[in-house]
Amino acid sequence: MIPIHKTTHVPLSPAEAFDLFMANLDTWWPKDRHASDPTAKLIVEPRKNGRIIEICADGTQIHWGTIIGWDADRYMAFTWHPDGDEDAATIVAVSFKQTADGCQLDLTHGGFDVLGDIADAVSTSYLIGWDLTLGSYCFAASKLRVIA
Repeated sequence: MIPIHKTTHVPLSPAEAFDLFMANLDTWWPKDRHASDPTAKLIVEPRKNGRIIEICADGTQIHWGTIIGWDADRYMAFTWHPDGDEDAATIVAVSFKQTADGCQLDLTHGGFDVLGDIADAVSTSYLIGWDLTLGSYCFAASKLRVIA
């Protein structure tokens, strides 16, 4: 199955864009549509083997993924299983590249074959899901310092 690839541009340096994407995930992630609890706190442990965790209002923790690649300010890759099922993890990779007026973010989401019969349906849902999610990210980035 062909991985999903999304590209967007933000008016930030790669370091700022990287920091917003991971360290400040809780500030921009569309939790009302893409979390089990819209009031949850999203935590990223910023290092290789760090976890991405949703902490629900009742204290329940859901392990969304594990960072498997980390090059600060440039690249990250992580397993992705926001429903908590680590056996059904796909892989997301995100890179940040300096441009003349900001940063290009490239996101690739693949490994859907692990999902068996539902792989195509899940992959198709992420085509729209990443558009919504990256739209929220771009909106948050637009409110931060713009590169002069």
